[in-house]
Amino acid sequence: MYDLQYVLFELFGLPVTAYALCMAAALAIGLGLLAWQQKKHGLNGDTAEIFALLALPLGLLGARVFYCLARLDFYIEMGLQEMFLLWHGGYALWGAVGGAVIAAILTAKITKQSCVKLLDALAAPAALMIALGRLAELTNGEGKGLEVVSPIFQRFPFALYNADYEMWFWAICVFEAAAALVIFALLLAKKPGRDGVKTKLFLILYCASQILLECLRADNFLHWTRVFIRVSQLTAVLVLAGMMFRTLHRWRKTDTAARLPKQRVILNWVIFLVCVGVSIWMQFAVQKSAYIPAWLCYTVMALCSVGFGVTSYQLIMKSIKE
Repeated sequence: MYDLQYVLFELFGLPVTAYALCMAAALAIGLGLLAWQQKKHGLNGDTAEIFALLALPLGLLGARVFYCLARLDFYIEMGLQEMFLLWHGGYALWGAVGGAVIAAILTAKITKQSCVKLLDALAAPAALMIALGRLAELTNGEGKGLEVVSPIFQRFPFALYNADYEMWFWAICVFEAAAALVIFALLLAKKPGRDGVKTKLFLILYCASQILLECLRADNFLHWTRVFIRVSQLTAVLVLAGMMFRTLHRWRKTDTAARLPKQRVILNWVIFLVCVGVSIWMQFAVQKSAYIPAWLCYTVMALCSVGFGVTSYQLIMKSIKE
């Protein structure tokens, strides 16, 4: 059920919130950037329009389906018909990303262009939309972390004040927006090169940062209650692992002189898997442990995020010389 305190007005009987309006503006800005950059990436002039028509419904559908699957136990208990009440519950970013990828594939087929080129053109706009979407969480009370104890950080943009509790909480949504803006700046400055480079770089940087920032959230983040796994973190790790496995398949078929030495590949995989294990340990330690300080857990998680980024970058971007 939607929270009435965030509803601005109703349109055709459906609630309209400030968050929804901000997300609509973020989407419009992102699509505008795609239209502005499409020729730079060698795309046809009508690509952005066709993609927009497909991405709007598919992104919304993907976000809803992903959210419902992540909370399947809840919907089984409440009744599966609740899934179809789109104004009840929520949506998930990773599902929207999946819907956008499907829209890009369909757009490429319709316009008879390279899907990879279109995904590269979408990388920077996607990072910008994520940044604006995270800032939109300031309007609905989400994107908060734990209580801020130090008076030095009890101010915006480090923290958000909750009048009901009369407490300051870490502004995780601002940190996530800042990380996405950095990714956006890097992608915007990078000139179009080999097909897929921008897409890969976006996914590596976003997934690595998300693994850390998601663990700092203390609001209504998606998680599986039985094992307390944060869905966004798990998805980020699986996306990186999937990209690495795909690259490994190509690496094995590449001439020895044109690929990273086997020992380096094995070492990067070992570091990646160690980071997975340590991250799981630290995540549970934050929730259950009384003998490991929270600040130490988060510091180790930050180092693991760097490890995820470096190892995946080495294996995905550097393991094969092209």
